[in-house]
Formats: sequence, C-alpha cells, structure tokens
Amino acid sequence: MDSQKKKLIGIVLRMVHDIYRKTIQLENLFESGSVHLLSRDFDPFHELLQTLDLPAEKHTYFLELVELYLDDQMTLDELLLEFENQIDAANAS
Repeated sequence: MDSQKKKLIGIVLRMVHDIYRKTIQLENLFESGSVHLLSRDFDPFHELLQTLDLPAEKHTYFLELVELYLDDQMTLDELLLEFENQIDAANAS
C-alpha cells in the first residue's frame, strides 16, 4: 500500500474515532442511546472497506480491529499497520 493511501485511510479512521467519541458524549448528555451525527444510511467504515476492495471474509476481522481502536485498546498506527499488511496480502494473492 502506498503512503498516500495509508494517510487517507488514517484520516478516515481518525474521523470515525472522533465521531464515535462525540456520539457517546452526546448520548450521555442527552441520556439517549439514539444520537446520530451522520445519516443512518452512511457508514464511513463500510465505505472504506468497499473502497479498499477487500474480500468480504476480511470485513469482520477489520471491524473487530476498529472496535479495539475505538475502545483505545489499539493505536491508530497499529491499526494502519495491520490494514497495510492485510491489503498487501490480499493484493499479492
């Protein structure tokens, strides 16, 4: 994966992280579990996976990694490194 693509993926993932954090803050503030900052039919993570053209069987794995990132159990650099490894492996096969 080239560095420009990696930077763009990092930007999207940072945005997803920020949206996730802001949503949690607003849900706590309004005592509601249904605050949506984005339209309900737009999922930036799913769009990212579609753009990367990864095999469908990898989507669950990447979702699990992003959940670790959103819960601060994985850094953005670690997540990007795993994305890069998996994308390179998928492109090699």
